[in-house]
Amino acid sequence: MHEGRNPQQIEGLWFSNDSLVVLSAGDKIFRVPKSILAARSSVFQAMFEFPQPTTDADEMSKTIEGSPVIHLHDDPGEVEAFLRAIFDSSYFMPPPNEVDFLAVLGILRLSHKYDVAYLYKRAISYLETLYPIELHEVGGDTTILYPDWDAELRALEVIHEVGATWLLPFAYHSIVEYSGIKYRTWGHCPTARKELILRICMLQREATERLFDSLTLTSTCAFRDACNLSKFAFLKTRGNPNERHDQSPLREDTFSNRPALDRALCLSCSAEAGREYDAVRSQIWLELPANCDLEGWDVLLKQRAVALV
Repeated sequence: MHEGRNPQQIEGLWFSNDSLVVLSAGDKIFRVPKSILAARSSVFQAMFEFPQPTTDADEMSKTIEGSPVIHLHDDPGEVEAFLRAIFDSSYFMPPPNEVDFLAVLGILRLSHKYDVAYLYKRAISYLETLYPIELHEVGGDTTILYPDWDAELRALEVIHEVGATWLLPFAYHSIVEYSGIKYRTWGHCPTARKELILRICMLQREATERLFDSLTLTSTCAFRDACNLSKFAFLKTRGNPNERHDQSPLREDTFSNRPALDRALCLSCSAEAGREYDAVRSQIWLELPANCDLEGWDVLLKQRAVALV
C-alpha cells in the first residue's frame, strides 16, 4: 500500500463485512456470503436490505451457527444448482460444456425469479441447442445430458413460467417425438397443455405425410417407369406410423432412406424431389408457432431480443 494515500474501494469488488446467510429449501440448507449473493441478485439484495416482517418469534430469532436463516419456497435441487452456478465458476460454464438437463431448468427458473441476468442468458443458450430457433439448427449438437419425457415436460412448464416463448415451438415438437409416456408425469400436466400436445402430435404426423408426398410426386420424365418404381419402393421402406420418427417431421433421420432414393432417381427427378422437400420442410417450420397457439417466428424472435438485452 502506498503511504500517504487512501486506498480506493473498487465498486463491485468491495463487499460488505456482513458475514453469511443460511438459505433453507425443503430438506437442504446452504450457507453463503450475503454480499456476493446480493451483488448477483437484485431480489436477494432487496431481501437483505428490507427484510420482510414476521410475527413468528421463532422465525425472527432462528439462526444456524450464528447466521440468520431465510426460507425459500423452491425445489431444493433447483436451489442447489442455482447457488452452485453463482458460487462455483466451473459448475455452469457456457456451452458446449456438458450439463444436466434438470440443472439447466432449475437455474433458468430461479435466475428469472431472483433476477440473475447472466445465468438466465446462459441457461437460455443451452436450451437453444436443444430447442433450435432456426431451421438450419435442427439436428445440431447439444451438450445437455439426460433429456427424457419427464425432463421435457418439466421444460415446457419452466419455459412457460419464465416467458421464453421462442423456445416453445420446438419444445412442443420435441415432446411429441417420444413413443411412450409416463402417466404419473402426464397426470401433473395442465389439461390445456395435454390437449395441445395431443393436437401437435397429429399435426406432426400430417407434416411427415406431406414430406413423404413431396419426395414421391409422380414422375413424368423420360425414365418415369423406373423413377416411379423407385419412389414406390422408398414408400414401402417407411416405418410404422406409430414410431417416433413418424412424429418428427423436421429431423433428417426421419427420412434416413432418402439418399438411396436420390441415387435411384434420374437427375431431373432427384433435383425436383429435393426442391419440393426443402419447400415443404420450410413451410412446416414456419407453421410450428401457430401449432402452439403462438405468434409467428418474427414476433417470437423480437421477444427473444428484448428478453436477452
